[in-house]
Amino acid sequence: MREQKPLWRNVPIEIREKLAVMAGSPICRGLRIYGGYGPSATFRLFLKDGRTVFAKGAGKGSTPENWRVIPLEQVAYQKIEAVASISPAYLGSVIDKDWYLLLLEDLKGSIKVPPWTLNLAVKAVRDIARFHLRGIKEASKVEMIKSKGFNDNWIKIRNDREELNHLLTLFPGHEGQAESWINNNINQLVDMEAELLRTDQPWGLIHSDIRSDNLRFRNGELILFDWALVCAGPLILDVIFFFPSIAGEGGPTAEQLMPEYMNVMASEGIAFPSFAEKAAAAATAGFFATRAGKPAIPALPRLRQIQRLQLGPALRWAAKTLNLPKPPLLGVTD
Repeated sequence: MREQKPLWRNVPIEIREKLAVMAGSPICRGLRIYGGYGPSATFRLFLKDGRTVFAKGAGKGSTPENWRVIPLEQVAYQKIEAVASISPAYLGSVIDKDWYLLLLEDLKGSIKVPPWTLNLAVKAVRDIARFHLRGIKEASKVEMIKSKGFNDNWIKIRNDREELNHLLTLFPGHEGQAESWINNNINQLVDMEAELLRTDQPWGLIHSDIRSDNLRFRNGELILFDWALVCAGPLILDVIFFFPSIAGEGGPTAEQLMPEYMNVMASEGIAFPSFAEKAAAAATAGFFATRAGKPAIPALPRLRQIQRLQLGPALRWAAKTLNLPKPPLLGVTD
């Protein structure tokens, strides 16, 4: 089942005409494009002059959250140099009471992942590090990361039996083993995720939702998009939150990629205290642990599937960085 995204024919003619003016050519047709996991409006527009451009945003069927964050993404494309340096070109926007569409450079023909190779994963991680270095000076242009949902997940599992039960459904036939592992290690996970937002570590501009569906490779360079959640936060969280997407899709592990990130940062004098990696790993695992086992969200029917895909690698990396016993394997998703 896929998200209920609007069709191009749902877009009013006056909106289409404004997009055509921004694109610099009449629009011959628009094609609904699937990517990501929400019901946002996403279209590839075929222009009379032979070019294509990409329109994305909120429209018919979009969620309130989609409407809330699209203006934030627009500001990121317009105002933040570090974002512009690693993103598709921003061409403009069209706004009315029913539609809010950003017009962007189309990435048609760029390399998509998966499949991941070691070279692509290393390139992605190194380019993210370089983005972090460029973005440190622009962190004041965005809001601070919100702690809720990032550093309070393991404590929810410890304090709420229903939260624990949702997680245990992901270990069919091994619920007892999984519960034992959680009970034996949850205090350390709770303590460590609580350290996530300490200010005595490198902070800066972070994307905060890097996944394979939010990136492409073009001419050997990483391109990131979907900047709706850009904020100021711990730099290391951005890359550690990304690792489960790579490993869950058959790519290299965090153990292989973490040194690549650290080396680029160290080359510019950026070092991380020992707690930072542990806190980000614990928080990332907790994020997926409190979501992956819950019922599907009707408007986001594929979201739980991708969260389950990421939970296994996130748990294993958290266990390794915190020197915990290896966690049990999940069911068929791991």
